[in-house]
Amino acid sequence: MSEEIPSIKDLKLYYSHQQPSSCVEIFNDAANRFAQIILIRHGEPELERVLWYNRRKIITYSKKYDLVGVKPFEVGPICTENLENVKVYHSTLPRAQHTAELIFGSRFQMIPDSRFREFEKRIIPFLNIHLPLKFWTVVSRVLWYFGFNSREIENVKQAKLRTRANADFLAKEAQLHRTVMVVAHGFHNRYVSKYLRKNGWHLVRKGGRSYLGVNILATRVKQAISS
Repeated sequence: MSEEIPSIKDLKLYYSHQQPSSCVEIFNDAANRFAQIILIRHGEPELERVLWYNRRKIITYSKKYDLVGVKPFEVGPICTENLENVKVYHSTLPRAQHTAELIFGSRFQMIPDSRFREFEKRIIPFLNIHLPLKFWTVVSRVLWYFGFNSREIENVKQAKLRTRANADFLAKEAQLHRTVMVVAHGFHNRYVSKYLRKNGWHLVRKGGRSYLGVNILATRVKQAISS
């Protein structure tokens, strides 16, 4: 199989031909010609939701969101049977750690690291009427993004600097180990992907932003090494 994939374009075809309803089979390049970074979003949090929240209830919900694991899933996002010696980094937030454990079990070296946590969020400090969950989360995030809701938490500039540094770190890890995986969060993964693409990496699999979404970035290494 490896001899049939000489280019990034063909690597994209390899991933596009896989069934979206099944686990993603990571391309195993015996000739070590590609470095790959696999960004996985955590599963759906094990948390009951209601349609409407007042401010007190949405603050409670937001705190619980950062403390719970995830709901079980029948099909894992990554096929793990043929993976060997892959480093798996994961955010220290419980929903990411639990997702990593469900996907990879104890077969792989799993490394918790707070640098891969989600962008921090603070519920808007005004309004106390019942509003939809989406209103609270979206408005809180938008105001945070424009600098109006970041008191006592990481601001948008700091978050971007963190994910830019994470992209550089993962690029070095992938060049060294050829394949590296990260189980993290939606905004975090989106910005890491953005900075990797700015640095010449290619998005060879677009898995979206949904729970358990898998996005894969790759680059050709300057000099392939024999396994």
